[in-house]
This record gives sequence, structure tokens and C-alpha cells, in this order.
Amino acid sequence: MQVSNPVSSLTGNTSNNAPSNVGGGGSGTGPTFQSLLGQLTNYVNETPQQRMEASILAQLGITPQQLQNMTPAERQKVEDEVKELMKKEIQAQQQQQQAQPQMQQAQQTANSQGNSSSKHNTTINITL
Repeated sequence: MQVSNPVSSLTGNTSNNAPSNVGGGGSGTGPTFQSLLGQLTNYVNETPQQRMEASILAQLGITPQQLQNMTPAERQKVEDEVKELMKKEIQAQQQQQQAQPQMQQAQQTANSQGNSSSKHNTTINITL
């Protein structure tokens, strides 16, 4: 059994460098160490785009095998939807990156104002 690349049908990348279940010992009760290692190796070797595609497919509830078995028209429709969702995700990430420095600057300004005002506080004790 080999671990398949979850986005190979979208990107055309069908290479699978890490065989799973090497050395045997699999009892059929779950994934073996080698199969998990193969999946991790494949994940590490994927590009950020491939990871995003796989994540979006999972969000849509579509496995790579299901995508591969679709008619060309169905597959194109799903791939177009994946591309659109990828664009939205990238835009959201860019907006977040642009907002972070502004938020940090506002936080630093608020902290410095809070520190300067605390220097001027005077405690008054009144005894009755």
C-alpha cells in the first residue's frame, strides 16, 4: 500500500517518494509507523499551494480519489471552486499580515499611554 498525494490530481504531481508499510509488521488494525512516516514525508515535501488545495478539498468534503473519479466537467467545476477559495484565503492572509503591524503599533501606543498616565496617579487616603 502506498500513501497517495492528496492533491496530485490537481497539480499533476503523482510522485510518491516514501513507500508505506516498509518492513511489514502491519496487523491491519491501523496505520503503521512507516505509513504515517510516509504521509508526513509527503506533507513536508508539498508546496504551500498543494497543502492549501488539500485543505480546501477536505473542507468541501471531497477526497482526491473522488475528484479523480469525477467527469471532466464535474472536476473542472470543483477545481474552479478550489481556485476561487484559494484566492479568498490568500487575500485574507494578506489582509491579516497588513493589519498586524497596525495592531502592534496601536497596542504599543496604548501601552505607552497607559504607562505614562500611571506615573501621574496619586493615591489619597482619607480617614473618617
